[in-house]
Amino acid sequence: MKKTKAQVMQQLKALEKKYEALVWYARKSPQQIATMEGVRIAAMEVESEYPEETADLRSHQTGDWSHGFNSGMLAATRYAQDCFVMGIEMADMAFPDLNS
Repeated sequence: MKKTKAQVMQQLKALEKKYEALVWYARKSPQQIATMEGVRIAAMEVESEYPEETADLRSHQTGDWSHGFNSGMLAATRYAQDCFVMGIEMADMAFPDLNS
């Protein structure tokens, strides 16, 4: 069944939320997580919601690749939403939007 624009936007927003949280998490140092209570609480929430993904980010073997993938997904979901809302030309100008 073909999805409506609203359903597609809802799915894109859910993916954006996930990848924004993971990019934010990857940008935090262990020292920030250990010493800043708000950061520690938020990091624990991300770890609870996405345990496999955060474990991959902490891994010396997969961390860089996972962060790159998550950043690409964040940019792509935002680009697709911008295409729907602002049009392709404006979306092209805003791409890549990796603010988290």
